[in-house]
Amino acid sequence: MPDIDPEELALIQSERARIFSPGWFADLLSGRLGFGDTFWLGIFGILLFVVPVGVLVSGLIYARAQEGVMPFLRIVCGAMGLWRICILRALLIARRRTGARGAWPVIGLIWTVIDAASLLWYSVASA
Repeated sequence: MPDIDPEELALIQSERARIFSPGWFADLLSGRLGFGDTFWLGIFGILLFVVPVGVLVSGLIYARAQEGVMPFLRIVCGAMGLWRICILRALLIARRRTGARGAWPVIGLIWTVIDAASLLWYSVASA
């Protein structure tokens, strides 16, 4: 693997430093990132925050009032389903902007639709 020149390395480091900042979220939701970044960071990267907080809050609710856990988890599933719809919109914009073609972008779009639908279904059906 060839060595990366210092200028390119500095550019990569500055781009990584922006991840999960307010400006980065604006770029993500408006489809200004690449298709892969929008898919992987928009769907799975956000879970680095959501899952630990969801588990912690669920545990705290369970310790105080067990009957409150399911309504909380339904709200979390509903919010994540709406987030996936926002990411789907961003993916469609990014795909059109970057010209991402082939099987993998289509699979990513299908995955996102199924993911959003199942999360919204869980939020409604788990009552």
